[in-house]
Amino acid sequence: MGIRIEWSDEYETGIDIIDEQHKRLFDYFNEIDACIASGEADKVAQVARGLIDYAVSHNAFEETLMEQAAYPMLEAHRKIHATFAERAEGYLDKLNSGSDPMKLAREIRVDIGLWLINHIKREDQHYAPVVKKSLDQGFVSRMLGKIFG
Repeated sequence: MGIRIEWSDEYETGIDIIDEQHKRLFDYFNEIDACIASGEADKVAQVARGLIDYAVSHNAFEETLMEQAAYPMLEAHRKIHATFAERAEGYLDKLNSGSDPMKLAREIRVDIGLWLINHIKREDQHYAPVVKKSLDQGFVSRMLGKIFG
């Protein structure tokens, strides 16, 4: 398949729900690889659509966590996600307009895969400590409230 796009512990943010969502995105790349290898054009288009939809939804979820944590670079991160969404929408348009799904899946796999790896290693690592602290404080506060009423 050329470039290996697979989950690595170096991508962990320390936020379980985000790490699980990131792992799911990498699962999509494995599914695309399997479809390409088996020549399943209909299925590869379906999986590529699922990858794109999931990635866009995941980005919105990240933004919600950043907003709740009052992450100071939220707007900059939102712009990065918006640019990604435009790029992803272009792929969906190509899939829907009858472009060769196998060729497009290979392109999506590399483009989105490399984007995701770089995004996790750079931008997501910046917000992770702020969001993690916010989530931890929220949990601790709730537990203390339950225990000490």
